[in-house]
Amino acid sequence: MSISINLVRSIFQRPFKLDQANQYSFVRSFLTGCLLLLGVTIFNSAHATCTVTGTTTGTYTYTASTIANSAPLNFSGTITCTGGSPPKAGTSQYICIMASLNNTSSTTSSVNGTSLAYTVTGSLGGAGSSSTKFTNGVWIGPATTSASNNILSYSIAITIPAQSSTLVAYPIGTYTATVKIYWDMQANSSTICEGNTATGSSNWDGGNMTLTANYIIPSFCQLNSTSAVNFGSISDIGTTRVNYDAAGAVNTTCNYGTAYTIYLDLGKYYNSSTGYRRMYNASSGQYIPYQLYKDSSHSTIWNATGGTSSTGGSGGVSLTGSGSAVNTAVYGRIPVNTTIPTTPNTYSDSVVVTVTY
Repeated sequence: MSISINLVRSIFQRPFKLDQANQYSFVRSFLTGCLLLLGVTIFNSAHATCTVTGTTTGTYTYTASTIANSAPLNFSGTITCTGGSPPKAGTSQYICIMASLNNTSSTTSSVNGTSLAYTVTGSLGGAGSSSTKFTNGVWIGPATTSASNNILSYSIAITIPAQSSTLVAYPIGTYTATVKIYWDMQANSSTICEGNTATGSSNWDGGNMTLTANYIIPSFCQLNSTSAVNFGSISDIGTTRVNYDAAGAVNTTCNYGTAYTIYLDLGKYYNSSTGYRRMYNASSGQYIPYQLYKDSSHSTIWNATGGTSSTGGSGGVSLTGSGSAVNTAVYGRIPVNTTIPTTPNTYSDSVVVTVTY
């Protein structure tokens, strides 16, 4: 006869220039008469400024169900650059934008030696678009400046992409991406970004802002898979003459340092009188007793004693996450001298696996 146990999985989870003056009419008031110069007023660009109004800081908190998903943080708002005397909002005909990232590899700050790669996309004042990807230190543009009442708009996304391979459980902590966005308007060139703002120029129509994206990774675990405890064929009739042993496994991934416990319930056909789990065949209405253990010596029963709502219960197997997938063996036994059916058939049981962290 052929018998097997199908481990059914579940998981418990606790309740990112040169501006040629911009036609601002540098005001020179003068009067020539009898060769007398009465006055000259010139705008000093060093005292001009651009004001950012909008979001510049964001936080994304992962969960066990979203850890493999794309994680965008969106920043948006307006920028007002003022110049002239008296100062008023203004723009130049063309605009270029650039990003300065954490580092050339575009990764966040590290936690326990692990950093997360991110991308920056977006637009500002008519340069770029929602799909335009910034490269560290490379100007985008020139584009024709787009403004409403001489006020620029920006929409920037910092995104940690979705994982495309096996889950990696990153260490617990906050990962920070710091991105400085530069803009530089210019009056003359529609083909070359002059880029004076990037070198600290005080041009009235250029500036920068710092965007800070925080990605929080809490403690989490994932139950990846289970493999069946398959006892194979039993040649005995009526009573087992030897122990029949088999092993399955529970595959989990928990982030580094996370304490967790794997519990197994008693199955669908547990016999409280004997203390054994049982496999069942519906057509014969008969059972085969068996047990699941934590160890290969079959000395410690694996169950849910201590409760599945907290870690460390005596019935479970308690582990500490490494950040990688881990196989934990489940040892099964049909003991010698066990009464078994005389009817050949396939007998099975389903055991619920719970990972608590």
